[in-house]
Amino acid sequence: MVYIGIDVGATFIRVGLVDEGGSIIDKLKVRQPSSGDENTVAEVIIKAVKDLAKSKSIVGIGIGSIGPLDLKSGIVPLAPNAPIKRFKLVEPIIREFQIPVVLGNDAMAAVWGEYVFGIGKGIRNLVYITFSTGIGAGVIVDGHLLIGKDGNAHEIGHAVIDIDSNIQCGCGGYGHWEALGSGANVPRVIREFVKGKTYRSRLYERLSRNEYVSTEEVFQAYYDGDELARDFIDNFLMRVHAAGIATVMNAYDPELMVLGGSMALNNKELFRAGIERYLGRYLTVRAARIEFTEFGDDIGIVGAAALVYKVPDSLREFVEGYNKYLQ
Repeated sequence: MVYIGIDVGATFIRVGLVDEGGSIIDKLKVRQPSSGDENTVAEVIIKAVKDLAKSKSIVGIGIGSIGPLDLKSGIVPLAPNAPIKRFKLVEPIIREFQIPVVLGNDAMAAVWGEYVFGIGKGIRNLVYITFSTGIGAGVIVDGHLLIGKDGNAHEIGHAVIDIDSNIQCGCGGYGHWEALGSGANVPRVIREFVKGKTYRSRLYERLSRNEYVSTEEVFQAYYDGDELARDFIDNFLMRVHAAGIATVMNAYDPELMVLGGSMALNNKELFRAGIERYLGRYLTVRAARIEFTEFGDDIGIVGAAALVYKVPDSLREFVEGYNKYLQ
């Protein structure tokens, strides 16, 4: 049997054909539409599924999406980092394909993928954290996938890390972990970091000329030995991430924490060393083992497929509510 896994990110949408063992048979990637109405994202997904599946018989479709979510309605009501802020997912896709659809947050899907198919097999207390455009988490406690009333029990990227911060998150709040440390926000956070400071640094010179500096360029400057990049990443960014990870460990007491997302996966040793350097400063429970997903960028596809391959008990009531869209 073959399943469709859909990873709805802020920048790209990834669609994959996944078998019962969690292996990806085929996949494709399309860019998030830059404009449109609340049906546009679903229309892009439907076309991508048709292009990929062709004549294959699909058993079900799993979707792991950026949030926050409204699981009951099957929509994303307000996506801080996506071009289209509000969009439908479940209804148009079920109406088109007439097969079961399961929706979850992207990080929720990822932790379920690790639990069903990955390094989280047999582990009853497990957290997955993604470091990408935003920061999100999926949480399993005592074998139970946490959901929440609307599907947002894991929006840990909006945990407050700094109550004195004037840096506003895309959601509108201040001092959030995502605002201070996500891939989308590093370029503006480093500008705040350098205020009142002076460095012998090419990166500092560029910022002084008001040039745009991307997150990737900040990390590359770090590896090139740039003084500002070293100070910012070692003494600020890694402290932010250690505080966020400690908050998750303190709240959920996991045995294993799996890290993913392009920022973490492209800088594994830097993340591991930086987090270990500061974690004890903020931690009150026994530290969880920290690993990086072995699925790489495919974890979103695999996790989404896992949601429909083995529907979590905590999602069943929402899935049953979607049956009204089946003709």
